[in-house]
Amino acid sequence: MFRPDSRQKPQRDLLETYLDDIIDTRHELVILGKRIDWSACEGYFGPMYASNSGRPAMPVRLQVGLQLLKHIYGLSDLEVLKRWTENPYWQHFCGEITFQHRIPMDETTMLRFRQRIGEEGARELLKMTIKLAEETGTVAPESFEVVVADTTVMPKATSHPTDARLVSRCHRQLVALAKNEGVRFKQTFIKVLDKLVWNVSRYAHACQFQRMHKHLRKMHSNLIHICAALIDQKALSKRSQPLSDKLHQALRLLDQYGDHSIKQRLYSLHEPQVVCITKGKARQRHEFGAKVSVVTTAAEGLVLDCQSLNGNPYDGHTVEPLLRRLKSHLGQLPEHLLVDRGYKGSDQTYLCQVHITGRKKGRGKAHEQQHRRNSIEPIIGHMKSEGLLDRCHLHGALGDKIHAVLCGVGMNLRKILKKLAELLLGRKKLTPWSLWQALLGIPEGERHSLRNLVIAIRRLPAEQNAQVV
Repeated sequence: MFRPDSRQKPQRDLLETYLDDIIDTRHELVILGKRIDWSACEGYFGPMYASNSGRPAMPVRLQVGLQLLKHIYGLSDLEVLKRWTENPYWQHFCGEITFQHRIPMDETTMLRFRQRIGEEGARELLKMTIKLAEETGTVAPESFEVVVADTTVMPKATSHPTDARLVSRCHRQLVALAKNEGVRFKQTFIKVLDKLVWNVSRYAHACQFQRMHKHLRKMHSNLIHICAALIDQKALSKRSQPLSDKLHQALRLLDQYGDHSIKQRLYSLHEPQVVCITKGKARQRHEFGAKVSVVTTAAEGLVLDCQSLNGNPYDGHTVEPLLRRLKSHLGQLPEHLLVDRGYKGSDQTYLCQVHITGRKKGRGKAHEQQHRRNSIEPIIGHMKSEGLLDRCHLHGALGDKIHAVLCGVGMNLRKILKKLAELLLGRKKLTPWSLWQALLGIPEGERHSLRNLVIAIRRLPAEQNAQVV
């Protein structure tokens, strides 16, 4: 149940500060707030709340607006609430009439709203941004026919996993839970944990790996004694669920030590779904988090899908689920999909034509826009540097899925705001290529390339050519 929206007052108060009097109504954020169909958001998210019981919820426009502002500007929940009280444009975007001096809610309310709408609600917001981009001219309708797909890593907000740190934390937590349920230990080995962890780090830094593994084996031996005492005193039927889960984590840590054949390794105690992904980066060889599949248009780079994947699947196996999601987002399937060589073998699908880069002669025909395959790389970079894709702080696999979709929503809204600023205020970003176009008379439709630039310079007269060079 939603509380009645009392922000629409019948007449003005002489002592209130009205936002319409202090903001520029031609600002791109104001225009974006007018173009979003807030009534459709209320119709979709309203039934998720109880109608006859509980405290009335906050207005839907306020809840959705705060989520959009968070991912547009790449802020945390607390930061977006603090800046909301300072920015009249943000308050007007969220439906306020008068200037507010206090935060409208606690940051945990934003967390509960994300959990309530889930991944499907986040996808509804992504569909809304795609529709807005088409209405504002940010993307052309024919651009949906050729799309680009790639995968990246969304790191999780966890510390770097080491055997000593994981065993130490699991040991402490297991002993604390067991004592709360009445288990008595002859010796808990808690007092020697700090010294063992310190020695392991010292020997690892000094490259004395035999001594390091000797202390690691001692830590594992102590953990084995704790697990054995717990199993002897507490049967499976008498253990609580948290104690059973922690015991299972301890046994996983003991099994995976020294055995590299185990694929489902445990890298975090509070985020057990985290996987180790190697992308071949020189600066960071291994990343711990979730693999994310991103799909954009080849022409404008609009994000059409951003999905967090379970585990570390092969890229080629993600094509058909990806195309089915695009069908639900766009209402149609793309005709051409441009991918890199990591998707080898995925061109056998019947849903669309898959074009893989680096094809040898006689082994497939390249698409005429094959050079646009690399356009997705800067889009992913912007989603990580300007958005929140570089680190996920939401809990669990569901948090990964919601966060990935909302990062795509924020990227689309940044593109739409840029387009609205150009249309409303006549601001067009000057780039080095646009300056060369104006100076050399290169046609507007010419593609940005060094070859076209050299051809245009050669066409100039000798005197003007010397001045340009």
